[in-house]
Amino acid sequence: MFLDKDIYLFDLDGTLLTIEVEEFLQHYFKALSVEFKDLCQNREEFIQALMQATKQMIKNQGQQTNRQVFMDKFSQLVGLAAADTEQLEVRFNNFYQNEFADLDQYFTIAREKPAAVINYLKNKGKRLVLATNPLFPPAGVKARLSWAGIDAADFELLTTYDNMSHAKPNPDYYREILTKIGAEPDDCLMIGNDPQEDGSATELGIELLLIEDFLIPRDKVDYPVSWQGSMAEFKRLIETKL
Repeated sequence: MFLDKDIYLFDLDGTLLTIEVEEFLQHYFKALSVEFKDLCQNREEFIQALMQATKQMIKNQGQQTNRQVFMDKFSQLVGLAAADTEQLEVRFNNFYQNEFADLDQYFTIAREKPAAVINYLKNKGKRLVLATNPLFPPAGVKARLSWAGIDAADFELLTTYDNMSHAKPNPDYYREILTKIGAEPDDCLMIGNDPQEDGSATELGIELLLIEDFLIPRDKVDYPVSWQGSMAEFKRLIETKL
């Protein structure tokens, strides 16, 4: 059975962390634009620069880390010289360690079941990877994990924008994970809520489980799904079968 795999790859947003993405983005963009208003006083222009730089990360083909791609593009869009990129990184890191971490005040987050699932699998000796789309720095990823009541130390790898050079839905993102943890596709399960971004793992032979509480509808996606259900049902499944 698929649960016998040694390594469990988990998506974060919409899978372990139950947030309303649109509401989250509103608060996130507002807080970030305030932090960088000296660089770009027009909020809409700032958000557009942020989104364009993020799209460049998603297109990354592996020549640079996602962080380098983002910083180069964002610096260009807001009119900063290349020499200022290092200072820009410091500002982003400070934001994610402070203001970003406080955004959980805006959300009612169901922590119990995802945290219990991670603890159960850890106690069963499963290797855990946080296979979140690597568009945030480590501080941003760890903050979002904490909102779900989950300890980042439970994972042997957190994919972030500074340790990855591909992004979902590129299958090379998953290939990069396999290389980093020294695993084969048959060793792994991918657990997520996006049939496209998480489903592309199946192109490498990684089995896919879909958590449907915040399932993202996708047209014309036909990746094979080994199991689908709610987080509560997944919790009962592993407690029964493992």
